Amino acid sequence: MLTHRIAHVIATGRAHAEDILAVTFTNKAAREMRSRVEELLGGSIGGMWLGTFHALGVRLLRRDGSAIGIARDFTIYDEADRQTALRRAMQTAGVDEKRYPPSQVGHAISAAKNELIDAEAYAAAPAGYFTAQVARVYTAYEREMRIAGALDFDDLLLMSVRLLRETDAVRESYQWRFRHIFVDEYQDTNHAQYVLTKLLAERHRNLTVVGDDDQSIYQFRGADVRNILDFERDYPDALKITLERNYRSTQTILDAAHHVIRHNEARAAKQLWTDRDGGAPVRLISVYDEQEEALAVCAEIESLVGSEGYSLSDCAILYRTNAQSRAFEDCLLRRGTPYRLVGGQRFYERREIKDVLAYLRLVANPRDAVSFSRVVNVPRRKIGDKTVAEVERLARRRRISPFEAVARLDEAEGLGAGALTALRGFAELIERMRTLSGQLALPDLIERILDETGYAAMLRDRTPEGEERWSNVVELRGLAAEYGDVPPPEGLSQFLENVALVSDVDSLDLSGTGVTLITLHQVKGLEFPIVFIAGLEEGLLPHLRALEEGDKGVSEERRLMYVGITRARDRLYLLHAFRRHLYGSAQVAQTSRFLSDLPEEVLQMGRRPGGAPQDPRAPGAVRQALHAHAVHPNPVDIAPQRFRDGMRVAHGSYGEGTILKSTMTRSGEEVVIMFDTAGVKIFAVADAQLTLLQA
Repeated sequence: MLTHRIAHVIATGRAHAEDILAVTFTNKAAREMRSRVEELLGGSIGGMWLGTFHALGVRLLRRDGSAIGIARDFTIYDEADRQTALRRAMQTAGVDEKRYPPSQVGHAISAAKNELIDAEAYAAAPAGYFTAQVARVYTAYEREMRIAGALDFDDLLLMSVRLLRETDAVRESYQWRFRHIFVDEYQDTNHAQYVLTKLLAERHRNLTVVGDDDQSIYQFRGADVRNILDFERDYPDALKITLERNYRSTQTILDAAHHVIRHNEARAAKQLWTDRDGGAPVRLISVYDEQEEALAVCAEIESLVGSEGYSLSDCAILYRTNAQSRAFEDCLLRRGTPYRLVGGQRFYERREIKDVLAYLRLVANPRDAVSFSRVVNVPRRKIGDKTVAEVERLARRRRISPFEAVARLDEAEGLGAGALTALRGFAELIERMRTLSGQLALPDLIERILDETGYAAMLRDRTPEGEERWSNVVELRGLAAEYGDVPPPEGLSQFLENVALVSDVDSLDLSGTGVTLITLHQVKGLEFPIVFIAGLEEGLLPHLRALEEGDKGVSEERRLMYVGITRARDRLYLLHAFRRHLYGSAQVAQTSRFLSDLPEEVLQMGRRPGGAPQDPRAPGAVRQALHAHAVHPNPVDIAPQRFRDGMRVAHGSYGEGTILKSTMTRSGEEVVIMFDTAGVKIFAVADAQLTLLQA
């Protein structure tokens, strides 16, 4: 829809390509959109700004960031780099990592940035002891980033909004330029992206957004479904067009999806339809545990491939958490079935790739403290941890970068002659590479870095591991060859920028053969003829964390279920288990509430391995089966249920806590308790000495 509208605006003379800004959420989607528009118009649209929100932020800040004090050569920190900088900041701020996990502190800072709250504003309004500790880290973290000349992903949006808000000339320039603005996946925008879009669209108000509030599933990243639900409030003169025709799934699958999502109250009214009337019923398969779940899926895939003409690549197994993939991987490996695991270690996260990229980033920006500490002793140069720590202490005292501190080693304490020589030699090496970066094409620069740093010699040690790591570096060098014609040093900066902005979906290759294993969050935007959704149990889907958030959390999980269902074109299988290993132990699982939303007419009970399927024509067969499974499959004489959700209890070892869930099992009552200080624990009531504090 967006590509045709962009092509129409250009073809009818309403705007030229350079007057248009189009924003998507992945680089892959941006490339596809550009290709389609050029195909529709029969020519290049080189002047159009088209990319992700973060790419837009980079472009704005590279061009005009100096207006708010941001240097053009800033480094973009990925998640691993951000965590390193965050730990440095926590150490500087004197905040204990054991009491305040860096991931938790980092999430709080990220959430603040998504709401356009900078460190100063955050510190000015602390709301409790934890927030006060985060404020200290936030301030120290921003100082670390400023000295390093680095921005994290959240900064790309936060600083872009700040640039437009604080610099009238820059804001008006872009408002005049972008006569038409197009935004894809608008339901996934966070507050910063919403404000950035609104600022740019203020003058011409030619804003077209496409989105589906029923597919807003990234709340944990700051996405706010209210942005799309309230669009007509923000733009009361907007024309709203509802696109309800689906070109992917059968009507049976769409009906199943509708019966799940219609229970969300805050949504735009719509119901998908298709020309693909009917279709195979949705299969509901009950299993004992995750091993039987994996076996059932593998057996069904083999049957579909062997007797119905489907390929392995037509099949996808979806799940809520990455940990659920293990049982499926084990089963597929034992049966010799090829598969593709999405969400494993990414190419750019491999150690050798991050090392080479750190060298390149340090050459581009010597202030980058994270890259300095990563490669200053790789390969080994007799620069030990104590030496690096002393350089970093000197840098903090002088409020300069570690690389700059190397030039002032006469002020350092306790460094031997060997360490001083090694550090100065490293600094000279980087300066030499910096000079070459302005003279050599990117592939040639990488060759010189690999050679002169000794990194190539270190990897090529004739061991299988070394050769495998070297092959990854060769692959990176091949990617860099695409920038061989870009004049130096622009080729280096473009390469590093594109690497920093690449995402899991961008690097997903579905061209090979094999069953796809992927989480429900990652599968958005993809489709498969055959889809299995595993783990449909309370605590998994909907997830325990969502249940703790109340209606808001459950609504998002319901949208996640809707996304999973609508990935299927021909066949959909839903699986749930009686017992599952969670939180380190096996426990009874309660059937997901989302299964109760599905009407009898779209469901068919599936076959457990070694068992006969239940007759779906029997009155209430599906509903009876779900009810029996939700309680216990083989009732026996057991003690009555003592505890309910929300009760306060005390335990001799773990102190006080709140009952999150109580379940009746074959052998009695099991409870999940969130303790005030000890976290989540699971007990069989018969074995645990629990005291009721408050009903």
